[in-house]
Amino acid sequence: MKKLIFILWMVIPFWVNGQTINGFVFNTADKTPVQFANIGLMHLPDSTTETGVISLTDGSYSFEKIRPGKYFIKASYMGFNSNGTEINVGNQNLINADTIFLAQESKKLAEVTVVAERLQGKELVDRTVYTVPAEIAKTAANGYDLLKKIPQVQVDFQNNITMNGSSNFIIQVDGKQRDKEFLAKLQPSDIESIEIINNPSGKYEGNIDGVINIVLKKEARFGLSGSVSAILKPFNKPTAIASGSIDYGMGKISFYFTGFSFSQSLNISNSNYSRFLQKDSIVNMNGNGKFNVTNTSLNTGFDYYINDKNNLSFNINYKPVYQKSDLNNISDLNNAAKLIVYSIDKTLSDEGSASLFYKKTFKKAVQEFTIENTYYLFSSKVTKDYNNLMTNVTFDDTLSNSLFLEDNINDRSYYSLKVNYVQPIGLSVKLEGGYQYYYQKMKYDFSSSVSGNNNIFNYIENRNCAYVGFTANLKKLGIQSNVRIENSDNNINDSESSSYYCVLPSVNIQYKFTASQNAKITYNRRINRPGIYNLNPYQKINSNLSISEGNPDLKPEYRDRIQTTYSVNFGKNYCSPYLYYEKIKDKTGTLNLEYTTTDNKTTILSRPENMLTGEEMGGGINAMLWILNINARYYKGHFDKYTGNSAIETIEARDYSSYSINGYFFAQLPKNAKLTEFIFFNYNGVNINAQSKTYNTPFYGFGMQKEIGNHNIGFVYLLPFSKNIEFNKTITETSSLYNDTRTKIDISWYVQFMYTYKFNRGKNVKKLNRKSEIESDSKNDGFGK
Repeated sequence: MKKLIFILWMVIPFWVNGQTINGFVFNTADKTPVQFANIGLMHLPDSTTETGVISLTDGSYSFEKIRPGKYFIKASYMGFNSNGTEINVGNQNLINADTIFLAQESKKLAEVTVVAERLQGKELVDRTVYTVPAEIAKTAANGYDLLKKIPQVQVDFQNNITMNGSSNFIIQVDGKQRDKEFLAKLQPSDIESIEIINNPSGKYEGNIDGVINIVLKKEARFGLSGSVSAILKPFNKPTAIASGSIDYGMGKISFYFTGFSFSQSLNISNSNYSRFLQKDSIVNMNGNGKFNVTNTSLNTGFDYYINDKNNLSFNINYKPVYQKSDLNNISDLNNAAKLIVYSIDKTLSDEGSASLFYKKTFKKAVQEFTIENTYYLFSSKVTKDYNNLMTNVTFDDTLSNSLFLEDNINDRSYYSLKVNYVQPIGLSVKLEGGYQYYYQKMKYDFSSSVSGNNNIFNYIENRNCAYVGFTANLKKLGIQSNVRIENSDNNINDSESSSYYCVLPSVNIQYKFTASQNAKITYNRRINRPGIYNLNPYQKINSNLSISEGNPDLKPEYRDRIQTTYSVNFGKNYCSPYLYYEKIKDKTGTLNLEYTTTDNKTTILSRPENMLTGEEMGGGINAMLWILNINARYYKGHFDKYTGNSAIETIEARDYSSYSINGYFFAQLPKNAKLTEFIFFNYNGVNINAQSKTYNTPFYGFGMQKEIGNHNIGFVYLLPFSKNIEFNKTITETSSLYNDTRTKIDISWYVQFMYTYKFNRGKNVKKLNRKSEIESDSKNDGFGK
């Protein structure tokens, strides 16, 4: 009962009487809804503004608590001519206004100035929409900068993104999935709004916790347009980021090319203290070295508007990655021997993809059909070079000296087909459904200079998915409900196979008390499948001489979550507190055991197990308050007792709690100047695993950006006056083992300078969608990852 009260609690706002005005805004050309148009209600005859709202995804809008009188409703949207309708409000409770039709305008590009100080948040039944005023767009150099001002999104100094503290989300642009690097190429002035979907419907993959969808304005360029950006950290170990994009429009067809490159070099140090309780032995390792990574992403393709109802997009992506780390570790073994390990790890990878997307719209508003095909190829080679020298501490005699090499060759390919259809029923209800087919094949080839340490791992998966659902807007009540069914058939090395179904429902229910206050309750079920590398049973030796292995018997993890949210707009501020409760079943954790090798050496063996079943509850707040965007969360949970194959694998039941907080202060000083000063901070709490806790480091800093015509310059200073910081610390405790692992990074004078140049040539045409992301195996984005 206490849990139920905890979940259903919400603030009950005051209630007053008044008349309600409902209406719709549609595009004159194709009779489709105009989403997120500005709707103003003005008194007649003096035209003073009474209030304003934004149209929803179906083009609807609503004014509430309106006094009797004569009014004019005016609708406006970037790229359209404004239009409106008169209306008389009497004593009736509900008034339906005439539908407003907006016609697209055609004109030369011109700067539009809207005085506004921050993004404005609006809660819809299935998402939160933040509109982007022109003044905010001017203070940002690219899409990353805009995301920093969204309270539910965190962007660190290396442009690594999390959403409500999680990295399990996708990024879309106009509903098309994109890679993270694409944000560096987006011009903020082209962005109309940013949508945050915390409870994805059955349309999305069952393992996705959230979606960030960036909605672009309707205009694009007929002719040439693009941008060039650079970020440079010149002091200490340098970091450089460069990106650019160019579009050339030719009426119905537009060609584009985009590029992104990231290069980083860092000095790192680590320590690893292990105490094996059963043998009363100690291994104390300390080391230092260098880390280098280069990541490049190239996209090219075209968007073709066949006619007003049919669109075709084609994209080719290529992404090479290079990573190298040099480490020199010295281990003290029970004060009796010293082990010196010098290792060089190199990773070279190439990935490419081709994607074809087709969309057809119909005469009815919202009705559409889409189909998307993606083919992906990935290949990587990881080379590890170890030189191990063991000496006697007392006499400094050489006890052993060994050199061994490892090669890990990975090849992966997949094909994905997605089909979606949306059918409206009247003006308030829409049905949607779709099908997805997914096939992937992977080969993992491991070879070592040590005799017998070779392994080939093959993995094949066939996945069929289907979903169906509906969305209804019923005056003050909004409902969205979907159910997704997935079937996976997996085969490992042609000898082990598994097959399972899962049913993943989701529900959003929203009640609008007033135009500025609403409450929402959501439920969803999610699945996390075992990672392919976690399934490989082969043992690997790590740089600290610990051993890790996979587990082909891993099962999927399931999470059931219910959440209640209350949202309120007051003035130009937005505040949204929430409470949630989540059931967790078969979550994968890492089991750490004391292990004796064939040559009688003691080390740590780690393998994944479905060992985390329990529950978690918590609450938080997402808010934009004056000059502060903030996201904060506190949570606590419980994991049940896990019984393994032996007594030493048993883990007792335990409780945990933690918190996270992320904030971004920004201000334009002096008022209305094209200069933005900002301060940021973030702390993501403690990550709890089966036997370990990982402590994260708080990050903070300050910076400044200024717009000068088509140029944008700025800088950011991370952790001022800091030197070597403890990037993370992991403590592992079991009945037979205590381990303390720490990583430090030299962050002295981490000052980044930023520059962006944007150019536009030509006239406005309809904005085109383009796809540039696929499911990626390249995850090496610097130490922020």
